[in-house]
Amino acid sequence: MLYVTLLVAAASTAYAHLGLRHATPASGARLTQVPREIRLAFSQDVESKVARIRLLDADRMPVALSEVGNVPDSASVIRAAITGTLAAGTYAVEWQVLGKDGHPVRGKFSFTIVSGATGLADVPSPAPVGGEPAAGATVPGQEPMPAAHHNPESMPESAGFGAGSPAYVAIRWLQFIGLLILIGVVAFHLAVLGLLRRAAPDAAVIPLMRARAATVGFWAAIGLVITAALRLYAQSYAMHEGAEALGTGLMLPMLTQTVWGWGWILQVVSAVLAIVGFHLARRGRAAGWTIAVVSGLALAVTPALSGHAASAPTLTPLAILADTLHLIGAGGWLGSLLIVLIVGIPVAMRSAEGERGPIVARLVNAFSPTALMFAGFVAMTGAFAAWLHIGFSSALWQSDYGKLLLLKLGILSIVAGTGAYNWKRVKPTLGDERGAQRIRRSATVEVAVGALVLIVTAILVATPPPMDMSADTVPAGQPVASPE
Repeated sequence: MLYVTLLVAAASTAYAHLGLRHATPASGARLTQVPREIRLAFSQDVESKVARIRLLDADRMPVALSEVGNVPDSASVIRAAITGTLAAGTYAVEWQVLGKDGHPVRGKFSFTIVSGATGLADVPSPAPVGGEPAAGATVPGQEPMPAAHHNPESMPESAGFGAGSPAYVAIRWLQFIGLLILIGVVAFHLAVLGLLRRAAPDAAVIPLMRARAATVGFWAAIGLVITAALRLYAQSYAMHEGAEALGTGLMLPMLTQTVWGWGWILQVVSAVLAIVGFHLARRGRAAGWTIAVVSGLALAVTPALSGHAASAPTLTPLAILADTLHLIGAGGWLGSLLIVLIVGIPVAMRSAEGERGPIVARLVNAFSPTALMFAGFVAMTGAFAAWLHIGFSSALWQSDYGKLLLLKLGILSIVAGTGAYNWKRVKPTLGDERGAQRIRRSATVEVAVGALVLIVTAILVATPPPMDMSADTVPAGQPVASPE
């Protein structure tokens, strides 16, 4: 039953990505009146504090704009007033925004002001725009776009380094592994060892299992700090590229003025506290476990704050809560299974001969009901997220996102088969050392396949889902319709 619910919940990551809906002036428009502002409307809310808009004339020189900001009634629409002088001719608009999910999106389009248009300055008309723009200031008070830049007519995921780049996927994969291990250690301490103590209150192996689990949690928390540093650089590089990626003038606003940044800060602070907590816990101090548990709960929230749930168009708080419980469920199941495998069983096998098999049997029996409980979290939150975010069903086999999801389901079916084998064939044999060795081998297969699932998930969260193909959303850099 556990693995069936996991298969059903696997579609819970189908969140919509950011896309440009329309612009004023519109792409390709021929204007008989000089525009007073550039206005861009997106399919989701954007982080206006780090948004950039640049207006270039025919000589590739920037036209002065006001600071970029949201319109008063919508967080998905940004604007910049045109404060510079405009003449007849063709102009290019280049823009870059950051979605609430932390994915940078950029694009460009052009419009033309015809000769004799109302509001023209008394200056010669420039020739049509062509060639590549030079680097220059965006607006007063903002950093300039770098000279070496991604192709502005495409999302960074498809040109240059971005959220879907292999290196960024690898960083997210390592982050997911660290989170699941850390949450698994907490679940092992609270649930598995709690039930084991009820079944065998005098078991001498419990303190040693707890101490070794704390050591694993300690190193997992250190790994999370390292991956957080790598993720910060990767995110900044995806937005700014090259030497600009390490500039504090660009990185600081990204951290302090965006939901992605707040999630990153929470993750680092929580991971550092977890390091302290697990260090105290492995020295036998009860307060250490309290700190570790609180830190683990905080860490479970962070992927939602710096990922897709934060950009959910409706019911955003519930989407964040569902993502948090989903991660707790996955960590409580897969993470605690790993701790049973690398901590619980090895410690039990160091017991006196004749006691090893029974202790392993009690340990597995303590793990089974906790796994079912955490599977319930996965199933409920997965069903909710699927209801909230999944688009049309035919995209399951017609889109790249759907094909990845099918691949994930296929890998999870292997986990389901392994689980069924453990339940029907291995668990009834527990009680002696031979049964303990069998459960160790089968659990190793289960954990290894789970790591493959995390790789697919790390790719999936950076893949635009089918809802991005809807008629009212235009990919970055493509012609867009005017809202009038």
